[in-house]
Amino acid sequence: MSETSVARVYAQALFDAAREAGAVERVGGELGEFVAALAASAPLRHALHDPQIDSEAKRRVVGELTREAQPLLANTLQLMLQKGRAAAIPGLAEHYGRLAAREAEIVTVEVTTAVALKGASRERLAEKVRAATGRRVELLERVDPAVIGGLVLRVGDTIVDGSVRARINQLRRRLQTAEV
Repeated sequence: MSETSVARVYAQALFDAAREAGAVERVGGELGEFVAALAASAPLRHALHDPQIDSEAKRRVVGELTREAQPLLANTLQLMLQKGRAAAIPGLAEHYGRLAAREAEIVTVEVTTAVALKGASRERLAEKVRAATGRRVELLERVDPAVIGGLVLRVGDTIVDGSVRARINQLRRRLQTAEV
């Protein structure tokens, strides 16, 4: 089973248990903190991924790091280590975040513009997406000067390209295929 599939299975199980315990937000926050610490610490990553390090030692390290964490999260991480699935922990956080966002009816929209959006523009855009989807909107903004103008929206697998760059490319294709 691939690491992505493993992460998805563990995330679903953790999410279901956290929802039942009323701890979805707490678990998500603590999982995010753990994964950030993992990303920031090369020695920790090395210790968790090195097959020569005893799994019990790995479990002690994670146990110490999650001593104050929500028990569902601490137990899930311990189980993943016991099963040799440490590499799936970042994917666990990603999939858990998606499940929590869906539960909270939040849609994440990636917005790429040539320049950073101002407050009023950001609010209008979020309101239009909210009206179209019926969900709360979380905007993830990226600035890419190659867009030239306009914007590119990505909601899940749907991309809406309203950029000047896309219009120029479309015009270029039309001119290339036009009969003269």
